[in-house]
Amino acid sequence: MPTSLRFALLGHPVKHSLSPVMHEASFRALGIDASYDCMDVAPEALGACLATCRREGYAGLNVTVPHKTAVLDWMDHLDASARLYGAVNTVRIDAAGLTGVNTDAEGFLEDLAVNYRRSPEAARVMILGCGGAGRTLAIACAHCGAAEIALANRTLVKAEQVAAEIAERLPDAPAEIRVLASEPAAWSAACRAADLVVQCTTTGLHADDAPLLPPKAFRRGQFLYDIVYTQRVTPTMRSALAAGAEAVNGAGMLVYQGAAAFREWTGRDADTAAMRAALDAQIYLTDTGRERRP
Repeated sequence: MPTSLRFALLGHPVKHSLSPVMHEASFRALGIDASYDCMDVAPEALGACLATCRREGYAGLNVTVPHKTAVLDWMDHLDASARLYGAVNTVRIDAAGLTGVNTDAEGFLEDLAVNYRRSPEAARVMILGCGGAGRTLAIACAHCGAAEIALANRTLVKAEQVAAEIAERLPDAPAEIRVLASEPAAWSAACRAADLVVQCTTTGLHADDAPLLPPKAFRRGQFLYDIVYTQRVTPTMRSALAAGAEAVNGAGMLVYQGAAAFREWTGRDADTAAMRAALDAQIYLTDTGRERRP
């Protein structure tokens, strides 16, 4: 493998991204001579930036908001994941051109399987929030054979759009898709009935955020996966834990989607332990190694 490999994240904004911390930790652990840049790219400059990265010999890219769907138009090839989810977060650059891949869902499913022995297969799933992440994970759960998927979103039309997209992309999926009324009672009832609850809103990005659902909406035997990872225990996680449910944050999803991108670029397995340690140190620990207070 050639030395001095170059990778980058394209987004707008990107200054708070943790991708460089994770990938550089894995590069160091595996002895790979590589760099990882962050590029703040306005939407109108995306095509030119991709051309520049290709011309300057970048080996791969990550793509984040707001470019995950717009970047599709600039790809030479799309793999099966990008076609399924209709979005790209990873680009492989080689002699064949630019190949778009989606590793977001893989990161979620890998974390569930490896660390918690869980799967959406045959489960009753509730998706809280039907934006970009919720849309992708709802499709992923349907693709995995969930028995039921309840979609909750403050703006009803967005949940209806995701339901329609699942039906279009996965007409043979066994899941019963339900769009919930945007009412606390409807959300709480659906949550209590679910086996797997996936929190995909921005609730919890700040320590003083109110939980999305109260403890009475949860029950023992449930599993809450909150994709927010800025706190070890998010507000919605606290609600679930208070009711006796199991609850985790989304740091593992971040690591495993990054590891999947790493494998796409290098053909090697990432050092996920090094990636997670670097991530934890950046988010949760002070410079002296003590746990940060929320």
